[in-house]
Amino acid sequence: MANVANNSIAATYGGAQLNELFYEPVFRSEDIMRNYRVIPNVKHKMNVYTSAALTKIVDKYTTCSSTSGSTQFNIDDKVITAGRCRVALEQCTDEFFGTYVEEMYRSGVDVMNLEGTQLADAIVNRAVKGIQSDVVRLAWGGHLAPVDAGYNVFDGWMELMAADATVLAARSTLTQAGASPTASEVLTGMRTVYDNAPLALQQVPASDKKMFVTSEVYNLYLQNLEGTSADLAITNQQDGLLVVKFRGVEVVPMYEWDTIVTDTNPTIFTIGINGRTNGICYCAKDNLIIGSDTTDPSSEFKVFYDDLEEKMFLRAYFKLGVQFLYPSLVQWGILDG
Repeated sequence: MANVANNSIAATYGGAQLNELFYEPVFRSEDIMRNYRVIPNVKHKMNVYTSAALTKIVDKYTTCSSTSGSTQFNIDDKVITAGRCRVALEQCTDEFFGTYVEEMYRSGVDVMNLEGTQLADAIVNRAVKGIQSDVVRLAWGGHLAPVDAGYNVFDGWMELMAADATVLAARSTLTQAGASPTASEVLTGMRTVYDNAPLALQQVPASDKKMFVTSEVYNLYLQNLEGTSADLAITNQQDGLLVVKFRGVEVVPMYEWDTIVTDTNPTIFTIGINGRTNGICYCAKDNLIIGSDTTDPSSEFKVFYDDLEEKMFLRAYFKLGVQFLYPSLVQWGILDG
């Protein structure tokens, strides 16, 4: 197995140097717990139960009767099927011999053991961020068929929603004249998705909904806000994070969608026979469920050193699956360009 950290250092090592690694940010959608509903202790399958609204049960009293109205409701179920996930990384100490990274190593008989070194910390840091990003990528873009490496763990929300006739039929095709959308087209598209949403979704409080968008849609929406009275919308922060809203609904940039669309051309982004690159998913937060056998997969891993192999290993094993509850609480829009 190849090293998880490779030596790409161009500078000639001439002795002790600033022994600090600066990490490239991992661009991922913000806090999973804030954007989705997470159910722990899902080890294989879990049934989640839904019930439709009960309406028109009040009628005019005319005579003694055992029932009022004529409406009934069904209790249905959906299944979260968790796929088995793993992370298997390794690092050989001699990869960075003769470089400034060697200054971080231990001495003497323990020189090959990376545990407790800054290089080990860097590997763990990158692994944690990578797991967090991959959980979101798989939650949206996972699919069992066709078999795409890095995606065939379980069916994600895009796959599940595309297989739902109600969700797919309600999807809005949004106007885009050129190869890339304009700020005006994005704003019109967001209005269309919002206005076309099912009545059930419209009645959910704005604070309990999200508008997930591709990164280009997000950036173009920001252009619409800049320099206007609505610019206040981009100054609000929650826990130090930028919070952007559309009609009171938080707009969440989905950087993982860009990767998913490039890698797999998901059905939900396909209009006719052609895949598209920009989309919007307007949804109730609690409609999107993540099931796992742990509350935080990014914290459930082991790091250990093997003297015989002279390598450091990182291993993680967890179960992960998703489901959405109600077609009436989701509205997609795809920019047709």
